[in-house]
Amino acid sequence: MAHAAQHQAPAAAPKLLYRLREAEEALGLSRTMIYRLVKRGDLEKVVIGDATRITVASVQALIERSKQKKAA
Repeated sequence: MAHAAQHQAPAAAPKLLYRLREAEEALGLSRTMIYRLVKRGDLEKVVIGDATRITVASVQALIERSKQKKAA
């Protein structure tokens, strides 16, 4: 009896950048607030060609800092 070949989809690379809309949705904030956070240095913006992105790491760091402030 032949064994059926098992096909697995390749593991997706971890997401490094959010589109602005994705950052808005992830944080539940408006685009204006996202830009304010970038200007204050709380979020990191990356521009590649004409595309503006927000780093996932900076979104996660903002959330962690916010949790620590709330706990203090």
